[in-house]
Amino acid sequence: MSGKAVGTTGEHGPAVREGLSTALSWLTVLPFRGAEVFDRTTGRRAMAALPVPGLILGLTAAVLAVVCHRVGFSPVLTAVLCVVSWELLTRMMHLDGLADVGDALGSYAAPERAREIIADRYTGALGMGAVLLALGLQVAVLSDLIALPHPGAGPLVTAVLPALSRMSAMVGCSRLFRPFSTTGFGALIIGTVPLRWIVFWWVGLTAATGVAGAVLLPGGIARAVTAGVAAGGAGGALFAWSFARHLSRRLGGLNGDCMGALIELTTAVCGLTTLAVVLWLP
Repeated sequence: MSGKAVGTTGEHGPAVREGLSTALSWLTVLPFRGAEVFDRTTGRRAMAALPVPGLILGLTAAVLAVVCHRVGFSPVLTAVLCVVSWELLTRMMHLDGLADVGDALGSYAAPERAREIIADRYTGALGMGAVLLALGLQVAVLSDLIALPHPGAGPLVTAVLPALSRMSAMVGCSRLFRPFSTTGFGALIIGTVPLRWIVFWWVGLTAATGVAGAVLLPGGIARAVTAGVAAGGAGGALFAWSFARHLSRRLGGLNGDCMGALIELTTAVCGLTTLAVVLWLP
């Protein structure tokens, strides 16, 4: 998932600064230096800040959505450009993880062989299919969100969606799961995150959406969007837990590629759940 993480030992810096800079260094193309020491403490701090790179991706896409609306682009084209921006800013590392996991699951192989398939650098038809289906669902959901009646609703949800999905994907790094290898990126992050951090981010992202909605949107739409984001986070976390359990049974644990798959899939699930709630509420 990230070639920037190689296990080392030494003295850690301040927790908040190290966690934020490392999350941005590992999970985006932005020029952050990150930690000097890579161990499970580093992994725990970086995963605690996992939604922060998502906020940067979301705000970038929200600005792009506003510009595209003013130019006159269709919601579908705007959604495609937003999803492309997310993948370019993360150098498509999460798609790589999803492809590897898709190949491993589709093989129906025993856990040992499935782990070998994940480690294979080549992508098969099953992995490519998983990527295409996930991206197609992301684009379709995002285009419907961008096309919501009030022009500010779509950009607001777009701004928070990548952070919401990464908050949900933190479930895979929680202490409910374990890595299937004692080395590699997964060994630094799987099993490090306390569940209370996931709840903290869920409450924080929902509250931030509510405040922004109160400023940018009419009352009814603001409440619907806030409820949608809350439901999207909860639905994404539930999906992440279910899928991570399945992966853990099939693979004998999780690794960094599994986290990439969770991020890509929960982006679609969070968006779909949010959209359903926003459309359902009056």
